[in-house]
Order: sequence, then C-alpha cells, then structure tokens
Amino acid sequence: MKKIHLYLILAAALFVSACADSEYTNRYYNPAKTTRASCDKLMTGVFHTGRVYTFNSYWRAWTWDNYSIGVYAQTIGFLNEEGQIYSVSDSYANDRWVNFYNTLTQFRVLQHVYDGLSGQEQATFRIFKDLAEVFVYDHLSQIVDIWGDVPFEKAGYLYITGNVAGSYPAYDKANVLYGMMLDRLGELYTSIHSLNGNLNAQAAAALPEQDFINGGDLDKWEAYCNSLRLRLAVRVASQGILAEKGKQIIAEMINGNLPVATDNTKTIRLLSNADDTPNFFNPDDLRTGYMDANYINASQAMINALTKAVAGENDPRLPVLYSKNADGLYKGLDPENETYAQQYDNVQKSSEERAYSRIDSTTVGYNTAFISPIITASEVAFLKAEAYLRGWANGDAKQEYIKGILYSAQFYFNENEISPSTYGTKLAYPGDDTITAYAGKAWEAAGDKLEAIVTQKWLNFGFIQPLQAWNDLRRTGYPVLYFPVDNGAQLLKNAPQRIRYPHSERSNNTANYNAQVQAMDGNDDYYTKIFWAK
Repeated sequence: MKKIHLYLILAAALFVSACADSEYTNRYYNPAKTTRASCDKLMTGVFHTGRVYTFNSYWRAWTWDNYSIGVYAQTIGFLNEEGQIYSVSDSYANDRWVNFYNTLTQFRVLQHVYDGLSGQEQATFRIFKDLAEVFVYDHLSQIVDIWGDVPFEKAGYLYITGNVAGSYPAYDKANVLYGMMLDRLGELYTSIHSLNGNLNAQAAAALPEQDFINGGDLDKWEAYCNSLRLRLAVRVASQGILAEKGKQIIAEMINGNLPVATDNTKTIRLLSNADDTPNFFNPDDLRTGYMDANYINASQAMINALTKAVAGENDPRLPVLYSKNADGLYKGLDPENETYAQQYDNVQKSSEERAYSRIDSTTVGYNTAFISPIITASEVAFLKAEAYLRGWANGDAKQEYIKGILYSAQFYFNENEISPSTYGTKLAYPGDDTITAYAGKAWEAAGDKLEAIVTQKWLNFGFIQPLQAWNDLRRTGYPVLYFPVDNGAQLLKNAPQRIRYPHSERSNNTANYNAQVQAMDGNDDYYTKIFWAK
C-alpha cells in the first residue's frame, strides 16, 4: 500500500491524541486552515483514527476483545479464578470508548467541511462523507452493543464550536440510535449506488488513494453498507421495540436482492499493511496479542462446537483453528468441569506437556499477513439463514447455513495458506465438496435449527470477532453455555449483559452521566440488558 495523506484532528477535549504515529506529525492540519477540497483526506482521518478497533491489532486483541469480551462470549479459554472470572478493566473499556469519540470527532469535522462546500463541490466530495458515515455507524453500533444508551447526536462538536460549556452531550437511547442507523444506512446505500460509476474525475482519482479499507471499490462499499444494515436489522428483529422495523428491512433487502457480502470476494476486511507498518498495522500484532498475552488456550465450548455437531466426525475447520495438546487431543479450558486449581496447574505446564489446545500459530499467532475481517460472507449467509428460518424473508435456510460454514472454512484456510509463519504446519484445504457435505450432515443432525445457525455464526466469529459472538449470545441465548458463579466477586458474580460507563465519561460528562444513571434506576448496572437482548 502506498502512503496516503490525511487530516487528523487532535481531540484534546477527550484527553487523547487521535494518533501519535511519528510519520504523520506533519499532517495534523487545522481544518479551518485547509483548502475546502479536503474531504478525501478527512475521510481517511476517520478510518485511521478507528483503525485500532478495526484491525485485529495488539491493543484490540489483547486488552479488549479477549481480555474482557472473549470471556463473556466463551470464545477463548479462561480460568475459574475466584473474584476475577468476569472482571473487566475500566482502563481498557475507557480506551475503547475514547477511541470511538475521537473517531466521531474526525467525522464531525468532515461533516462541517462538507456542509461548507458549494453545491458543485458537494457533488464531487459526497462520496467521501458517505463512506466515512458507514464506517462510523459500524463503530457506533459496537459502542451501543457494549454500553446501551450513549451520547451521539450532540457529541463530537467541540473542535468545531469551541464552546466548552455546550460540549457535554446528553445520552441518546440505544433503540433510537439503532433506528437512525437502520434508516441512514438505507439512504447511504442509495447515495453510494447512485455515485458508483458516476464519480467525477477528481473524486475518482482520489478515492483509491485514500480508501485503505476497500481500495475505492464502490461495489464493496455497497456490500459493506447493506451487510451492516442486515446485521443490525436481524439483531433487532427477534424482540424489542424495533422488531417490526427490523423484519421489514430484512424482507426489503433480501427479497430485493440488494448487494451484500455474498462470497469471500466481497468479504469486507483489512489487509495487513506490512509496507506502511508504523502507521497502520504492526504485522507482529497477532503474536503479541494472542501468543505473548497467553490468549492461546482453547475454549472447551469452541472445541465442542467443532467436534460434536456431527457424531463421530470433526469439523474440517478444527485443525486450522486449533492445535492438539501434548496427548494429541483437542481440549479446551472447561469452566463447568474443571476447578481453578486444575486449570492453573494445566496452564503452567511446558509446551511439551501442554494440556490444552492452542489457537493455531500458523493461522493466527505468527501470521504477519493476517487479514482482519470486518463483515464476512459467512456472517451474511448465517444472517440470511436465520431470516429464512424465522419467515422474515423468502429463501432456503439450509442452503444458507451450508454456505455459512463453507465461506467460514474458505476464509480460515486462506488465512493459514497466506501465513509466512515457519512455526507450524500449512494445511491443505479439504475442498468445497468436503466442507459442504459436512455442513449438510450438521444441519440434518441439529434438533433446533435456530440454535444450529446461531452457534455456527458464533463459531465463525470466534476469537477474531468476539464482540459479535457475544452479541448473538445475549440476543438469542445460543449457544447454551455454562458460566460459573463467582462467589468471590463483589460486583460481577455472573457474566454481565453490558459494560459500565468508563471513568472518562464519569469525570468529563458528569451531569449527563448522572442523569443517565438516574434513568437507569440509579444504577450503572452490569446486568441491564440492551434493548435487543433476550
């Protein structure tokens, strides 16, 4: 990837620099002093600020996705340590929160600059504003899924207004934000589709240079926008105040055959940018985030999903996701059938005696070419399968279920194939026919088809996208998992339903935070369910 130019806003009001990469120091521009034709670089500033939680970076993989969320989703192995099982670091939660609001600040400046353009200039630069908005809604939905009600509509404007007193935003209801995103994503698809193939020369030349997500491919942006909208619509359709709206949108999108990530060529993902590592992606991030941080031991729930769907037959993805233990078996940490003392003794064993399977080092841990998924074709297939099964759209649930497993296998075997690691073994892809045959047997063996679909989607997210796995677990109750009660904990005796608001919000937006907590019956509680949760 060639180096790109961007405008980054130093979000001083959030007490965090939007970016500290040394090579970009001379590219921090004050938008008030830039040319009006800066929307392309401001779009890249939005992407760049949010990249840490878009790539499977060290900071995301270690401090957030697996340290906290992976335990709640049981997508990684964890210890039954009394008083510590469900603990969540306020500092790590705070970093996720602040990163989003820095990203939003970048977007507000882009909006402000765009709104100041002439009609002709807006026609040129609208595509950059639209793509940045899709990206912001991807991350806003994640923030809502973690915390529930959050500030948005009035947030991120201090850099523009300079009005400190008026810069403390009130909270927006989670369901209102979801409704807004579902509407706006529909409008954004229409806008992007109208511009696809019709960009003027200036925008067409700048877009591939500035878009490091999809390389200026507007077909992929249409698929990203619609796939994200489908994800959110399915999330709300099964229960809650937006259920009917979700069902309507699902029918509109699927029955209308709108473009989504229909196969792995349309999977939305970020490549490991080894040519520009100081600024985008450290190719050693997965090692430091998984191997060195010791998030390498398998979850028994994941092993079960890979070994018990079809009697007497392992899922073909098993060896590409996990290595065997020292006894040649696939085994994970089991919160139901192991004591903390047993687990502790086991994790202390040397590699030669290891008791647990590990996340495969070739596919993930030492894969400096790792592709970070944003929305996969596998996820979209499972979204369709659920929609068909529930009667929200017209189609064959079994066929999409099989596709979901097939696309998942293709994706993970491809990760293994492209890995330059010399620590493990490259595995030959068993072939589409083998995967399809296994998936068909898994479907026929499943008594509860909804459980089968959601469990396979949870498995595909796994230790790479644990937040999405946790979302489905809270939304549906599937897969059915065992969570021990932590009698030694003061606050988190059971797995939470949400995360408490972080310290920066409590300190910097105190009045609105207090009003929000009062609206939550006076308690910023871990067990208050998000409106779409079961």
